[in-house]
Amino acid sequence: MPISSIFRPKVISEFKSRYSGQILVKQDWTHEYVTTGNLTQSGGLVKDVWQPVIKKYGQKNKSWLILGLATGTAAKLIPQPAQITGVEIDPVMLRIGRQYFDLDKIPNLKILNLDAKSYLLKTKDKFNVILIDLYLGDQVPEFVYSPKFLEKLGQLGQLVIFNHLFYDDAKRQKAEELIKKLKRIFKKIELVRVLTNLVIIARHV
Repeated sequence: MPISSIFRPKVISEFKSRYSGQILVKQDWTHEYVTTGNLTQSGGLVKDVWQPVIKKYGQKNKSWLILGLATGTAAKLIPQPAQITGVEIDPVMLRIGRQYFDLDKIPNLKILNLDAKSYLLKTKDKFNVILIDLYLGDQVPEFVYSPKFLEKLGQLGQLVIFNHLFYDDAKRQKAEELIKKLKRIFKKIELVRVLTNLVIIARHV
């Protein structure tokens, strides 16, 4: 067996999704994770993005909304006890989460298989923290940048945190566009670079 094959991640399962295309569940020496195309969508690097942010801002006995639950990577990092609502449009991601990542074992997690835009614009529930991790492939859906969506986030969330790719000119430009719009709604914006991502933290106080 070639040495390179020993270190290469192993594909343990493959799925097809109308939203995400081909989804692969992979395993390396230390953990399992999910990829679509060349991007990690759950586990692995996604945990590395969210872990320092949730460690800094997360507190027990808070209400959380996750838009883009996927297989539950961010939800697992939230300090318990908590009240967590996770919204995920892709039933295949939820199936993978249940089968490989113990999604159903996360305490105090209410899972909604819904479109994030429709859910947010209709709900009247308010949250201490809202996490936005919405992607179709390597693109953030355009509705995320709309004033209507962002203003509703500002109404519902005390602290709103975005995970935004930041590795090429187009994604940096979109992130900068988002930041400008957020500054009109929130009093304080903090930016944190993590790997190839930009985490945008928006607060009212």
